[in-house]
Amino acid sequence: MLTNCREPDKRDGVGPHGTRPDAGFDLKAVRTGIGAALRTLHSDVLREEVADRIAELLKRLDQQKDADSA
Repeated sequence: MLTNCREPDKRDGVGPHGTRPDAGFDLKAVRTGIGAALRTLHSDVLREEVADRIAELLKRLDQQKDADSA
């Protein structure tokens, strides 16, 4: 897909890549909203127990890291 890569033109109020000059404010609000929705949607994952096998692997990695730094 080709994008509009022209220079901004003050006459038409369109910025680079076809965005509005104040689009940064809109994007920040959209990103904030998406982040909040994803945290809400996946918050239950943070409360789940870690599987025994994964816990064992993490423990071994920590032990290896401690041994390497000693």
